[in-house]
Amino acid sequence: MIFSILSRREAATWLAAFVLVSALLVAVRFTSDDPDSALYANLSARLAAGPVERWIAPEWWGNWDQHGLFREHPAGVLLAPALLGALGVPGVQAAYIVGVACALAALVLISTAIGRLSSRADGRAALVLLQIMPMAFIFRIRANHEYPMLVCLILAVIGIELAGRSWRWIWLTPVALVGGVLIKAVFVAVPLLAIAWWMLTNPLRTKDGFPRQVVALLLAAAATAVVVALYDAHYMGLTGEGFWQGYWNRQLAPLSIGGSTEPQYGPLAHFQYYVLRMLWHPAPWSLALVVAAVTLKGRWQRWWRGEDDTRRRALLFALGFAVTTVLPLTPASRFAERYIFSPNYAIAAAGVVVALHRWPALRSWLDRLDRRLPALPVLCWVLLIVGRLVVGPYLPRISG
Repeated sequence: MIFSILSRREAATWLAAFVLVSALLVAVRFTSDDPDSALYANLSARLAAGPVERWIAPEWWGNWDQHGLFREHPAGVLLAPALLGALGVPGVQAAYIVGVACALAALVLISTAIGRLSSRADGRAALVLLQIMPMAFIFRIRANHEYPMLVCLILAVIGIELAGRSWRWIWLTPVALVGGVLIKAVFVAVPLLAIAWWMLTNPLRTKDGFPRQVVALLLAAAATAVVVALYDAHYMGLTGEGFWQGYWNRQLAPLSIGGSTEPQYGPLAHFQYYVLRMLWHPAPWSLALVVAAVTLKGRWQRWWRGEDDTRRRALLFALGFAVTTVLPLTPASRFAERYIFSPNYAIAAAGVVVALHRWPALRSWLDRLDRRLPALPVLCWVLLIVGRLVVGPYLPRISG
């Protein structure tokens, strides 16, 4: 699955664009109206000004009018911004620079995966098309957990695929899953679900018959257990309190099944909430899947048999992952659109490929535009970032 859709020159162009955007964020002293992003940016800036050994034990420091130890999540999402801040980048903007870097990494990784599983042309088209859906506008410049967790998920799945081919990639999935635990703890269940679906739709294939993918998962479990224990021990040494018990009390103890923290909501309302956002946030590519399914009518079996096997398995992975992520979330008392961020990208990726193959005019239009505008995906990315800086937050949300 390591298969680049970028030439060295294009990769250098993307890097230059990222440096330019980072400089713009610093120059305009960018801050976000998103409460979570503002919180994490402020926390990482405070950490950068303090001793490194205390970086895993942030406090609220008056943010959201709260004080005491901050145990909403582990400190993983704060560490890279704190490091940039310690190196001289303005602390608040460092968090948004890291957020933009993760968003860009996710875009390139997903497009590269599409290029590998479908075609290089599809992957290059995805570099543009994945930038113009509502979810991309909503999360254009953020400092929260969603894009870092998406990157961990993609790398974990890539690692499982590559582990089946060679021992030299056996480390990638463990590193990605440990990163997910340090960023958002129990939400590492989402990358694990993605791995399960990938292995289900892509059965174990190894040249020597040895299940290296299973070894990768066992190593991930062992590494996670060690890191969790070390994290708690270091946290205890700094604060006199364990982290994970406080985390559980803060985040998970209030969670219940079949009820709701808000009386007007229940499982059926939660299901509708998630379905509407899975249709709107990845639009128009989610809608492309719906339209394609409707227009095929009774011909879908013939289409399915005639479709490329790799694309069939990729579509099953994306849809299966999305559905099985939503189902366990539906009866939970706590709900939020960010919980389905990664599944929405899976739907978007599948919808892009289906749209490109069902409506060739879309590909032809992109090809013509690409020939006329050098480095079209990079140009699109920079213009959208600049547009966000000039116009302000554009949030095409569904209310309620």
